[in-house]
Amino acid sequence: MKKTLITALLICSALVFTACGKSAVNTETTGTTAPVQSSNASEGSDEVSTEAPGNAEEFKILTGKVVSVSDNMDQITILNGKAETTLDLDRVAVETSYALEEGVEVSVVYKGEISGNDAKNADILLVLDAQEGMKVAEATGTVTDQAMSTFTIKTESGVEMGFMKDNAEGLDSDVLGKAEDDSNGSGAKVKVTYVTVTYDAGSASNFPLKVEAAR
Repeated sequence: MKKTLITALLICSALVFTACGKSAVNTETTGTTAPVQSSNASEGSDEVSTEAPGNAEEFKILTGKVVSVSDNMDQITILNGKAETTLDLDRVAVETSYALEEGVEVSVVYKGEISGNDAKNADILLVLDAQEGMKVAEATGTVTDQAMSTFTIKTESGVEMGFMKDNAEGLDSDVLGKAEDDSNGSGAKVKVTYVTVTYDAGSASNFPLKVEAAR
């Protein structure tokens, strides 16, 4: 009788631990889901929403139309397909040609995940003028100039590229190096992950998302 009772208790305990293990696996979320380019706008409507994958899925781009902006400019709601998604703009660099207001189209660069109207798992980095087909790109070169809000590199092919210093990862370190001459060039070799905005007048600006040392 005692052996039977002990055996029954052991079986029950095993079942309890097995159930707990399955529950933990089922509720775990992962960040490895590939972003999907999507457009949920119905045909003939003026709804705008496109989501593009970024570099190695680290940085992503969401383009949509502004629905509303909070009074203190710390939140913005954009039309994301048929959903209205509210984004937190606290400590976010906003670089748009037009004031953020209803009807303005913007491209939002972020990390993490945005699903419909759920942006709680997204880290918003930049709000820029809307760009059709905006892509995350990379450039490697040596630092030839530094200023308060910009820096310039010369790529391996000899092309000079200028970048803004807005909210980019790595810029709070000395990755750009110290100026070695009057040109403020340091000669430090860096890899820049960035996006480009082309304006109506034809000019363009490069906005870095990440700056890291290159070998």
